[in-house]
Amino acid sequence: MKKVILFLSVLFLVACTNEEVTYDGVPLNIAVIGDIPELKNENIHFELFSLEKLSEDTSNIPSNFNAIMITPSAFEEASDDKFVEVYKGLETPIIFFDSNKRHFPFVNEELTYETANFDALDNGSHTTIYINNVNINKEDAWYYYLDDENDVDVLYTDIFKKIAEL
Repeated sequence: MKKVILFLSVLFLVACTNEEVTYDGVPLNIAVIGDIPELKNENIHFELFSLEKLSEDTSNIPSNFNAIMITPSAFEEASDDKFVEVYKGLETPIIFFDSNKRHFPFVNEELTYETANFDALDNGSHTTIYINNVNINKEDAWYYYLDDENDVDVLYTDIFKKIAEL
């Protein structure tokens, strides 16, 4: 399994290396748990973040970040049950980048990224944006598809536009 995660991380880094992203919306600050994407856009700022820091204090997340992005190198640890309530308690969008198992292993107890049944969760999507509105007890998720690896810049643009909307 570690070899698969390593392969996916390398694939992620290769696919995202120095991509020019044409997003021209409002500037976004995105906390990243895992690997920071190497893309070019002056309106996007990534900051490396840890799961421990996220679980310690979520009160400043909405004022400091427009979204949280979790990448494949952190999926197994991020799907630990101790983070389920953290994700469900945030009202900040969470981007599960390159997760073919969508957001389910992260927001459901007794399910990890490794143990989640791939066939049941795979809807063909590449990335999921998840947000929970605790005031009305409602979860929303948006799925993004990548048909051609050369269109990763379009994928990022669509994701950033949605984050700016939320």
